[in-house]
Amino acid sequence: MTTRPILSCARAVALLATLGACAAAHAARAPGIDGVRFPDVRAVRYQCDGGKTLSVRYFNSPDNQAAVFRIDGKPVLAVSTVSASGARYVGGRYEWWTKGEEGTLRDLMQAENAAPALANCQAKP
Repeated sequence: MTTRPILSCARAVALLATLGACAAAHAARAPGIDGVRFPDVRAVRYQCDGGKTLSVRYFNSPDNQAAVFRIDGKPVLAVSTVSASGARYVGGRYEWWTKGEEGTLRDLMQAENAAPALANCQAKP
């Protein structure tokens, strides 16, 4: 009579072990750099002034955030930095600043009062 509960318990243990292995495998497949994993990756397409568009892939972990986009066909890897409001990413000569669904791209090699490279960029569904 005790065989049935033992089998049920063994099945439950096997199921938990399988689920744990699946979760570990998923975490191991998450993109990462030098041990930093980014389990939350999302792509956002922005429509900007002048009919221009910008596609950005965001890589997020609890402690690190990065954004990847292309300017003139060249990839830019931008990492999050301190900002007073919104999210600010800097990579090479570019600064991508978002707040809510809107973003602005600036070329940091231009004068401080220069027009943004891309302005009024709105996230599209």
